[in-house]
Amino acid sequence: MTYLGEREIGFDAVEIGFPSILGCRAIVVVTAGGLFGYHLNGNLSTLKKNAFVNFITGHLQGNAPAMLYAASAGAGLAQDYQELRDIAADLVYGGPIYWASLPAAGSVFVHFQDINHTTCAITSRAWVDATDNVPGNKGPYVAGLNRTMANGAATTSMYTHVSTVGLRAVYPTLR
Repeated sequence: MTYLGEREIGFDAVEIGFPSILGCRAIVVVTAGGLFGYHLNGNLSTLKKNAFVNFITGHLQGNAPAMLYAASAGAGLAQDYQELRDIAADLVYGGPIYWASLPAAGSVFVHFQDINHTTCAITSRAWVDATDNVPGNKGPYVAGLNRTMANGAATTSMYTHVSTVGLRAVYPTLR
């Protein structure tokens, strides 16, 4: 599984996890090769959008998108949905866009599981800093073909493990 910290973009053929989603958005594009994710912090600027779109289109598995998802606390705002439509337009994707509303009571770990490279299952659980944000769950940051930073310098460490115990299904709605 690839874990994407804040501002990070990545690819995994099977699973992507997003540690500590609250004000951020977990965005996932499903392709025939797997899942592309972006842990979007703040608003989607042109710089951030281009970084995500270029990562997908420049990747060996970045063929035609099959599905587009986002997850965040609450139902999202009109601006959030427009950001997703902007990403879809740049990817020349005209299919459905889904939004998964997460509990707004605190930070959440969100997990996307690929299903036949056409869709994905979404699960989540409460994020607990005392057990999740610990040195044992992190390692040195390693950029490569399957991960990069959307903006700003890379962090010194990245998540290498987060427990999936307690994950519960999240059912996205069409936006």
